[in-house]
Amino acid sequence: MRIKVFLTVFLSFAFITGFTQNVNDSLGENKRPIKLFYFKNHLSVRNGIIKTGYALNKPETKQNDTTPFKPGWTLTFSDEFDTLDTRKWRKGQPWGEYHGAYLHQYYSNNEIKTRNGYLYLGGSYSPKTYVKEDTTFTIPFAVGLINSDVSFSQKYGYFEIRSMNPSGPATWPAFWLTGAHRWPPEIDIFEMYGKKDKGTIHNQYATIHFGKDGKRSRGYLSKKINLPNNTDSVFHVYACEWDPKFIKFYTDGKLVNYIRVNKRLRKWLDDEMVIIINNSFDHRYLNYIHDGFQTNQFVVDYVRVYKRA
Repeated sequence: MRIKVFLTVFLSFAFITGFTQNVNDSLGENKRPIKLFYFKNHLSVRNGIIKTGYALNKPETKQNDTTPFKPGWTLTFSDEFDTLDTRKWRKGQPWGEYHGAYLHQYYSNNEIKTRNGYLYLGGSYSPKTYVKEDTTFTIPFAVGLINSDVSFSQKYGYFEIRSMNPSGPATWPAFWLTGAHRWPPEIDIFEMYGKKDKGTIHNQYATIHFGKDGKRSRGYLSKKINLPNNTDSVFHVYACEWDPKFIKFYTDGKLVNYIRVNKRLRKWLDDEMVIIINNSFDHRYLNYIHDGFQTNQFVVDYVRVYKRA
């Protein structure tokens, strides 16, 4: 009887896994993949092992070693943030201070600072009024964002950051790559969401976006990784190895997500990408920000990029 029950559960698990992958491989316009089904998200033995491993690895001091992390790789771009080098980074996005789809926040140079070898990307309640044509509107929150499009883009390689999340509900820090000449492609090495009570800021979303904007070919593949509940109190290292045949995501040196790049995906990911690091607020949860909120900080120790020699 026990064997029969086990086989039934196992076959159901395998069917759901296959169904999830099929959905992910047949994305259409405005159709999102099933990110993770319940069993994998909540009962995954591997996820539990990863979370335990993180608890044993709590890097809290600044790391200055910029040597290649393994033989056969060359350092192509790095910043230790002793100052903000505007020859490397654009402050904000090229289209201006705000995005028309996110009128709850604007990009502010005042929210980009360096101190003691760290980059601080702030998120503050700092209302600012704008006038566009005959419309006047006020955007309540200011955020910090830097973009490497003024100096650096790269096709394939290893992209790494060491950072500590902002704390609180509605937070939305991210470290991502996007096409130097078009969008998509996009590789989100991490996005973290504070949502209602900040607890979910410890869930890493590793995602790729592909296809043609506004067309049926557009879609994305995403995975949620459960991290220990300290991403807003100690530093962690997040990285992505992007190869013509695969994309691997690492957190603190541990492989947490693997995406095989087949022929269909490769044609959409065949472009140089730039680096974007930003603090942000998730407009869906602004009502959960407590009264009297003033500011939070997304703190970055370093960014490093490598390429195979």
